[in-house]
Amino acid sequence: MRVVFSVGTVDFVNAKFSGCTVSITGAAFSGGTVVFAHAKFSGGTLRFPAAEFSGGHVAFNRAEFSGGTVDFTGAAGVAPSGLIPVSGSPVPVGVILPPGW
Repeated sequence: MRVVFSVGTVDFVNAKFSGCTVSITGAAFSGGTVVFAHAKFSGGTLRFPAAEFSGGHVAFNRAEFSGGTVDFTGAAGVAPSGLIPVSGSPVPVGVILPPGW
């Protein structure tokens, strides 16, 4: 089953990801809003394999990456806001971005 985010809001603000694996395989982010602002990634894995970011708003602004993995391998489209560091800054440890982002 493919998850499609096309309307509404999914709120992970201040969520804590530690010691588990969440895989959002093949998800389509084509509209609506998905927010991971201020989320804390301290362990475990959050995966977006084959996810498509073609519209809507997906945000990781002010998320904290202190362990674990957030993996966008195989994702396509526009990178979610708050993931790509300003020029010259490194990608946060544990964040894996696809080529071209």
